Amino acid sequence: MKRCILLLLTVLMLFSSCELFMEQPKAGDVYVVSIGLDYQNNNSADDLRGTLYDAREVFRALQLVTEKNGQTWHGYLLVQEGASSTQTTFNTYEGEGVDKVNYASKEHVLKTLRTIRDQADANDLTIFTYSGHGVLDTGELVLGYTGVNDDSYLFHPNELLDELAAIPGRKLFILDSCYSGMFVTESPSSLSTVYENSLNDWYAKYWQQNQYKVPDVMALTASAHTDSYEQVFAATHIHGIFTAALLQALGWDPAVTDPSSVTNLNPFVPARKEGQLTVDGLYTYIKDHQDAPLRSLWYWPQPDVQHPMTTGGALDMVLFHF
Repeated sequence: MKRCILLLLTVLMLFSSCELFMEQPKAGDVYVVSIGLDYQNNNSADDLRGTLYDAREVFRALQLVTEKNGQTWHGYLLVQEGASSTQTTFNTYEGEGVDKVNYASKEHVLKTLRTIRDQADANDLTIFTYSGHGVLDTGELVLGYTGVNDDSYLFHPNELLDELAAIPGRKLFILDSCYSGMFVTESPSSLSTVYENSLNDWYAKYWQQNQYKVPDVMALTASAHTDSYEQVFAATHIHGIFTAALLQALGWDPAVTDPSSVTNLNPFVPARKEGQLTVDGLYTYIKDHQDAPLRSLWYWPQPDVQHPMTTGGALDMVLFHF
């Protein structure tokens, strides 16, 4: 009798949980936009030391993952480096697969996203990465200064989300910046954990009758409503704590001093599970491996607490299927 009951429960669980299975995406093209700024040309923003390493190495690591998976790569690298605010084009990254390297101004970011919008289709994957400042309480991205003393270089969360939503296919944005959790909004199956949602709100969302749906745009961010920090690997080689763990998740050594010499990821993509690399797989790996505590304990205060965030919900987004 007990065996019959156990068998019945197993069958019921299979039928009731089928909506939680991840749909395997078709392997379309992969578009990657990587942005990094050091702010040496912006007197209103503190200089950052690890952001250019972040952008270039995540860019290269994602290229290697794409090629390993046999998919077509389209890469856009946007950087602001040094004291000049009049630069428009850079050739500072030596590597294959770079469609265009531009100054990381808001104008160029918008043009890049709209170029992808006009080229991508429903089977494609777009990954947007950013390493730089985030504005207190709003999370706005601080893009390249163009010599104008106004807020024209600020990129609001709603603007980025609208631009990404207009691109066909799956989209993931990865932000290593302070207050980047402000970009983690409500999904079809979860509430944002940044805004003031009560336990009753979360409970009601969990039990609502709406069908679960994978969001077209998913977020992976370095922190919630807090600062993000950098990690020193060598005097001239620095990464954001979050990005260092992300690179490790992709199989890249964040301590490597010559990114252009890396031709393979070894071991290959530690964050993958059962032949798939997903947003949750990256998130879980980063939480387990970042060089910063997730929370501060009352009996052992931690000054550099940093808790990454991702779009919640019952369903995960598959990025690559190996």
